[in-house]
Amino acid sequence: MGTRPLADAVDVNGVDFAFEDVPALHELLADLRAVRPYAIVPFAGAHAVLLLTHELVSAAFKDEETFPAAAIYPLTTGPVLGRTLQCMSGTEHRINRAVASPPFRRNRVARYVEPVLEPLAHELVDRFAERGEADLVAEFTTRYPVLVISRLLGLPVEDESTVRRWAHDLFYFPFEPDAAMTASREFTEYIGPILAERRRRPGDDLVSMLVTESVDGNRLGDEEVFAFLRLLFPAGADTTMLALANTLTALLTHPDQLETVALAPDEHVTWAVWEGLRWEPPVGLLPRLCPRATTWNGIDIPADTPMIFSINAALRDPAVYPDPYRFDITRRETAMLAFGQGPHTCAGTWLALAELTTALSVLLQRLPNLRLQDGTEEHVRITSQVGAALRGPTVLPARWNTA
Repeated sequence: MGTRPLADAVDVNGVDFAFEDVPALHELLADLRAVRPYAIVPFAGAHAVLLLTHELVSAAFKDEETFPAAAIYPLTTGPVLGRTLQCMSGTEHRINRAVASPPFRRNRVARYVEPVLEPLAHELVDRFAERGEADLVAEFTTRYPVLVISRLLGLPVEDESTVRRWAHDLFYFPFEPDAAMTASREFTEYIGPILAERRRRPGDDLVSMLVTESVDGNRLGDEEVFAFLRLLFPAGADTTMLALANTLTALLTHPDQLETVALAPDEHVTWAVWEGLRWEPPVGLLPRLCPRATTWNGIDIPADTPMIFSINAALRDPAVYPDPYRFDITRRETAMLAFGQGPHTCAGTWLALAELTTALSVLLQRLPNLRLQDGTEEHVRITSQVGAALRGPTVLPARWNTA
């Protein structure tokens, strides 16, 4: 692999990969990957290295020394989320992750399905099922993950719209800093008395688990719990929301695949979710930073160079996935890279998968012959939602048969 100075002309002009939607993104990424496994692209007024293959993206995630997760967060969400797991390394990261992780382990998450996940999905569907049509983004995908997190935390959600606003605004610091700071302050003020009460009288909710778990005698202090919850709300809500909407988009725009799932949901729902994550992961372009000058996998990278891990390009890499642009629920691939890799792999992976499979199962059960509303195909598309990083549909107009 040849080296190439970043001072050279960029490989793409006319679009900023930090802030703007990239038209025909998958086609562009494929064209760039056909030339080299990386590209130089505009990013917030600088030049960034865009990694395009499964091999490079996976290696970069695992190389915490060269691309420390902490380096980018002061520029993105650090000022509003606080010192989260993404900002930690070494012993501090190990202890905090070990204390915070038990509620999100696979065996623990399985216990949430019947008492929380399924009833909530049915509760939301009850609001619109008899109408025979709805925008599933507005009425389901934007609501379900936020309410799941709220109920698992044992929060007395009286104003659903306010909780959704917090989850949304906390991720928007680079674009709407005032709204993000307001959401951070309001959320912390709201959760403070609840946290104090759970320390006095813990229950079986996630906040209680966070304050009672210990590793080697270490427990989370109040600010560590606040930071974890400020991260959990947007990361656990927005990304799952987009993953669910992207999977539904894939199925509704591939009716043959949707029919296959609907005819045998027990066999296919889990694999439909995995294929949806591969076909269009919610975090498509993850920004990182290379703080020190290095030559990495043959790429000369100056100090403080922005890096972009193109998860969406990696998950459509033909070297790993045959016919990668075809959405195929029979592919039977677990696209774990959608949740990152290395020490900062998403701690909520199993919860997200449980939410996605439960939500899709309930929707298929309750909305027979689910399909796009006639004439709406041109309005249903995956586009940037938070800068260029997070992607999903803005609307998903669907209809179904009613009795």
